[in-house]
Amino acid sequence: MCGIFGYITRSGQGPDIDRLRRIALVTQTRGDHAFGLAWIDRRGRMQTFKATGPAKAHLDELECCRDAVALIGHCRFATHGSPRDNRNNHPHAAGTGVIVHNGVLGNYAQLARAHRLRMRTQCDSEVIGLLIPRGGGSIAQRAAWTANQIFGDLAIMGLWRNPTRLLLARRGKPLCFGLVREGMYLASLGEGLPGEVKAVADYTASVLIHEDGSTGLEGSVIRLPTDDMSGGDVFEGGQ
Repeated sequence: MCGIFGYITRSGQGPDIDRLRRIALVTQTRGDHAFGLAWIDRRGRMQTFKATGPAKAHLDELECCRDAVALIGHCRFATHGSPRDNRNNHPHAAGTGVIVHNGVLGNYAQLARAHRLRMRTQCDSEVIGLLIPRGGGSIAQRAAWTANQIFGDLAIMGLWRNPTRLLLARRGKPLCFGLVREGMYLASLGEGLPGEVKAVADYTASVLIHEDGSTGLEGSVIRLPTDDMSGGDVFEGGQ
């Protein structure tokens, strides 16, 4: 099942660590086999952490994120690859960035063969990180190209630096957000998120960029194919 969560600043302020702790504990209900983080600090440095065990065993690691301008987190329910082998746990590399993923890739083995991917783990999610750099265009376009090859519902978040960018891609799996003064918090589950909780629009891929002290949407929202292309903004109401 797995759960993902994240944060991006509005004007450079770091996240509320107590709030992040609550969000991580709620997200843990979707997976307690492993816990992982990636964040970009005010100096533009990317850092990562991942370990076997539930989020509650690693909450102190969130202290490292006090000056984060963006972060992503993962609570793993292992389906492919033992969580005891930390290489299988999230985040996974995606070129110069990293990703976390919720979902099961029904055709990951076929994609690995078709694209001659050199997998270093037994985790199906690694395929996403290996495919994204092979796509063309913006990060959102590359993520959409990747998602369109995958069998199964998914939610993906990713981080890139110089400048700081946060990828959001959703098809079928939940992904919610709450916007407050310091920034936007995101998670698979709305419980624990601040403010008015809304859902990231389904069947979309988009990138938020933080640059020169402000945060906004980079480029356009990319629509993922669906039988019901109903339109709407990338951040739509409801859960």
